[in-house]
Amino acid sequence: MFGSTGLLLAGILLAPAWQAQGELERGHELYKTHCASCHGDDGKGVQGVKAATLNNEGLLKAASDEYLLTSIRMGRPSLEKNAMPHFDAQKLPDEKVSLIIKNIRSWHPEIPAPVEKGEKVAGDPVKGEAYYKTACAACHGQKGEGGIGAALLDPGFLNSASDEFILHSITSGRPGTNMPPYPDSQDIRNVVSFLRNKQVPYDPAAKKEAGKAESKDKAAADGEKSKN
Repeated sequence: MFGSTGLLLAGILLAPAWQAQGELERGHELYKTHCASCHGDDGKGVQGVKAATLNNEGLLKAASDEYLLTSIRMGRPSLEKNAMPHFDAQKLPDEKVSLIIKNIRSWHPEIPAPVEKGEKVAGDPVKGEAYYKTACAACHGQKGEGGIGAALLDPGFLNSASDEFILHSITSGRPGTNMPPYPDSQDIRNVVSFLRNKQVPYDPAAKKEAGKAESKDKAAADGEKSKN
């Protein structure tokens, strides 16, 4: 009787750990299915594929769970090659996205998910553009289209990233990459303001439907040409 009771108590005590382990395993499988082909099985990227290095201390210190969720929902449409598709809630429900995020967080469990305060960064976008061209464009592109670094004017990025995330990313850098940390200054805050000033509303689902309609119209036009 005592032995059975002991086993029951052990099961109750260990249940949360078993559940957490099960969630990590499910999250890893979902990550492998939807993310690993571009971001790498270990989150450190795939050679020849331009995608964010998710297994990076600098990123995980800056990225809230909300940022990661919204990035998955928005995608990164501006990249000519290796554009990140958007994953809507029908294709990837919030529960599954949460498990993927837990898998990403598991690479650096010592880093807690940041909680954003919703604070806006005050700056001069005109001065920010000038400083961007001097300090940022060599890696991120003159028009923010990306290069060695991320495409900062991508609508998916700007509609996912808060001012806090951008500021933290610049001042912390990305360890192990070409992105160094920059001391917080008004110049840096002006850059944040410049990037935010370039944000436009973006609906990935609407863009997808517009693309389908455009392809349909083009096919119809090509069909008419072939008749003539």
